Amino acid sequence: MTSDLRERLDASFDEGPPHRPVEERLAAGRRAVRRRRRVVTAGTAAALVVLAIGPVALRPTAGGGGGIDLPLPHPTPTTTAVPTPVHLLVAPARFVDADTPPVLYLYGRMFRRDRDVTVLATYGEIDIARHPQGGAIVRIGDQTRWVLVVGNEPERLDEQREAPYDYQAYMSWARDEFAVMSGRMALAATAPGPYAPPLTDDDSPAGYDGNLLVAKPGGSIVQRIRHPIADDLAVLPCHDQAVRVHTPAGDWFVLGYDCPEQGALYSERVGVRADTLSSWLVQVKRVQDEFELMT
Repeated sequence: MTSDLRERLDASFDEGPPHRPVEERLAAGRRAVRRRRRVVTAGTAAALVVLAIGPVALRPTAGGGGGIDLPLPHPTPTTTAVPTPVHLLVAPARFVDADTPPVLYLYGRMFRRDRDVTVLATYGEIDIARHPQGGAIVRIGDQTRWVLVVGNEPERLDEQREAPYDYQAYMSWARDEFAVMSGRMALAATAPGPYAPPLTDDDSPAGYDGNLLVAKPGGSIVQRIRHPIADDLAVLPCHDQAVRVHTPAGDWFVLGYDCPEQGALYSERVGVRADTLSSWLVQVKRVQDEFELMT
């Protein structure tokens, strides 16, 4: 490039706009730094809010809509706000009959009885134990029910009660009921021969009259043992007794307790697993202890 052409090109560019004073540029830079700090602070606060709110937003789902439950599920307990229904598969019709509870176990997985059952919360959707145990709060029509189940179909026990949605109250009730249901299933599942459901308290040949376990009409007490050695979950130390009852249809062993708000009877015919009351109690404690280890 010739010097003449260079001079003409340089002349075509003026000095441009004047530079801002150094002090003004420093002040603008400080303002930009403060803006960036505010943005970072706001972003951090927003992230903390998400972390704080996130678990609360996830908790009320009552089982999460069909995934495998944690050992203790955690929907937000309330008596008013009902959670989003839990998705359970409907049981195949061949496993359902007139006595089937609203939820049931098939091969360790919980199902609902039919499409009329809306499941609001579950406990133990998947249980690979030999005798699974779990339950649900369900709605059928305009009725809300608490349901507990021990055992796969058809070797199953269940307990139900009508009550409003309250998960904490439900689990408190379940804890006490499962101890009794497991104790009864232990006897039924280990008795020789085909499975037969255990006798209910109403059908037992004995019952409590005050603090004493007595024979029902038509029967008589042949032997009594107070405070027998027994499984401490299945039998609480409240007027705990074991008796041998003679009835026209045969003799029975009955083990029971009666606390102010809870009681249970375990009844079995003489000769099923033992011929004397003391030996029967030894066998009952053994199978109930072992059953707790299997569940």
